[in-house]
Order: sequence, then C-alpha cells, then structure tokens
Amino acid sequence: MVRSYIKDNQKSWDKHISDAAFALRSVVHSAINCSPYFATFGMPMIQHGASYEIYRKLGTIKDADSQVDSNVDRLQLIRDKVIKELKLAHEKSAKAYNTRSRDVKFKIGQVVYRRNFRQSSQIDNYNAKLAPKQVKCVVLKTIGNYMYELGDTSGKKVGVYHAKDIFVA
Repeated sequence: MVRSYIKDNQKSWDKHISDAAFALRSVVHSAINCSPYFATFGMPMIQHGASYEIYRKLGTIKDADSQVDSNVDRLQLIRDKVIKELKLAHEKSAKAYNTRSRDVKFKIGQVVYRRNFRQSSQIDNYNAKLAPKQVKCVVLKTIGNYMYELGDTSGKKVGVYHAKDIFVA
C-alpha cells in the first residue's frame, strides 16, 4: 500500500504511514463485514473534524460518563457479531480450499509427472513458454506426508517435490 503512495521518491515513505493506516482501519473487511475501527470502538471512524460535530448532534457520540454502560453492551454485541462472521468466513474458506485439495499417496517406483519449474534462459537458448509443462519422473522415496524425492526415468535424482506438483498419467 505504501508503494502506491511513494511513486518515484522512496525517501518519503514514512510520511505516508498514517494514510495507509487510515485506509486499513476504515475500509470494510470482507470477513467481518465492518471496518476494524467499528469492530474496535463500536462507531464509524470519524474522518474529519466537521463530522465529529454532526455525530455529536445526532446523539451518536455522548459524554464519557453517560456512555460507559451502554457502550459495554454495544461493544459486546459487536464482538459477538464479529466472532460469528469470522467463523462463517473460515467455513467458507475451508470449503473452497477443500474442493481443490486432493489426498494423494504415491508409491515408490511409480511413474508420475511433475510440474516443470525450469526458468527461461537466454544463455542456454531455453524458452520456458515452449517447454513441456510436465516432466516424466519416478518416485524414489517418500519424505513425510506430502514430499517425494523424484528421479528421471533412468533413476537419477532430480529433487524433492510436494504432492501438489506431482500428477499421475
């Protein structure tokens, strides 16, 4: 976020921290459906001094003595809502993740295809866009639950890869 403020002059990055903090505190967070400022203080963030007077006239902001008891109850209701919204967001994320995840186990000696991570190189006259996306390999060893040591078809070690980067033909 700070990068968007500094542009060419990187020496003045610290002058924009308050702008970035203001933006983060006042924007509605998708998981809790309110701004972090509202979740903390139970009222919209006052963005300008003139707004403060308007909120006071509307009765949103009261004197500290009269506000203590009602504020505690209101903040507890907001916290309960935030906890409920976070649980819903977690369930939604877990559902989205689990639809893409797959529980796969590979056996030693099994022929598999691994994702090709080789980068383009002008020196080697190699263009990654023209290369195959997958490389044929053999599982040499299981390391932990999801890591596998792979070798090329002749059995020479090529490295250790995560199960998400390995496919069966």
